[in-house]
Amino acid sequence: MKVVAFGQEHTKGKHESDIFKVSDDENGLTITVDTVDVKGSRMYLIVNFEFVRGYRYLDEGDLMCYWESDAFTSPVHVFQVLAGGWSNGEACEPGVLNISKAIDIKEWFVGTTNGCISILSDAIPTIESKNA
Repeated sequence: MKVVAFGQEHTKGKHESDIFKVSDDENGLTITVDTVDVKGSRMYLIVNFEFVRGYRYLDEGDLMCYWESDAFTSPVHVFQVLAGGWSNGEACEPGVLNISKAIDIKEWFVGTTNGCISILSDAIPTIESKNA
């Protein structure tokens, strides 16, 4: 798997993080991550994609091939997936994601120690942090 870290760092120490809220509405896809900042203070990371083609939410335990790849060593929650992710590396049913693959849409990944979301979008996400 090949990824590029995107967005601000959170603490490098071990901590629990999770996807706190997901909203898909006229403002796009908004993902709120409950995490801690580099100082160890609890915070919310709000990731917004103006337009998405699709997304899937899975528990981190269902993505063991991701964590075994050592691609996610950077202490951030948002990554652009360049190879080996949902759209271009995992086995799919025949015909699934054919159009997304044909137009070479970008894939993004929001990972936590609990929930994880894969996003197909050419929109570069905006990331905002606020105190919890």
